[in-house]
Amino acid sequence: MALLPIRFHEHLQLTNVGIRPQNICFANVTMESDKFIVVREMIGDSQQVVIIDLADPANPQRRPISADSVIMHPTAKIIALKSGKTLQIFNIELKAKVKAHQNAEDIIFWKWINEKTIALVSETAVYHWSIEGEAAPTKMFDRHQSLAGSQIINYRADADCKWLVLVGIAAKENRVVGSMQLYSTERKVSQPIEGHAASFVRFKMDGNPHPSNLFCFSVKNEAGGKLHVIEVGSPPAGNQPFPKKAVDVPYTAETANDFPVSMQA
Repeated sequence: MALLPIRFHEHLQLTNVGIRPQNICFANVTMESDKFIVVREMIGDSQQVVIIDLADPANPQRRPISADSVIMHPTAKIIALKSGKTLQIFNIELKAKVKAHQNAEDIIFWKWINEKTIALVSETAVYHWSIEGEAAPTKMFDRHQSLAGSQIINYRADADCKWLVLVGIAAKENRVVGSMQLYSTERKVSQPIEGHAASFVRFKMDGNPHPSNLFCFSVKNEAGGKLHVIEVGSPPAGNQPFPKKAVDVPYTAETANDFPVSMQA
């Protein structure tokens, strides 16, 4: 038997740290990094937020917080809350509000993209909100029409936030179609791409003095599965361009209806 490409290791069962099974779902559980898991729990008519530090999972923190969505900072004990159009960020250790904002539009998806920035996605546009200073969220780009009617499932940025990608899925023609919008902040140009999952990575080729900025994405369509790797932007001075790569991703008869949902590089 061929070796599995992924080795699984179970860290914990949420039910073993007191989370009720009915509260374990995509709407209630968020994991922005490998540091924390956050769960929104309903106990009777009251709501609380449970913060599980994966370095100390036996001692979850419970806070009486009511919110539509909760996302934990990737590394620090800073939590972001969304209630309707109200956005708030709190430092749990200092027991202090970092900042707040009343948004004009509903936010349908949000995510920490680095240690200083939260991405906010509305029905019409994408914004970046810095936890530093007093500034309101900054509009990055308008959503492309190819994502109209799609469920937004991810958003990624490269290390310098010069390249951004918004990812959505929609049921079409008896299959789940993936649509992505790749955006260059320097050129202020969007490119629609068919794809279900994407990631950016810095990779140093042999003989090149600097890392290449690579965009990786995977797609599953009627023709099958593919993984694409391309260099975005101009190669750094002295670098040879990274050659485009595309490899088949096989799907068996048992997984014919599967599609990629996430990619980590």
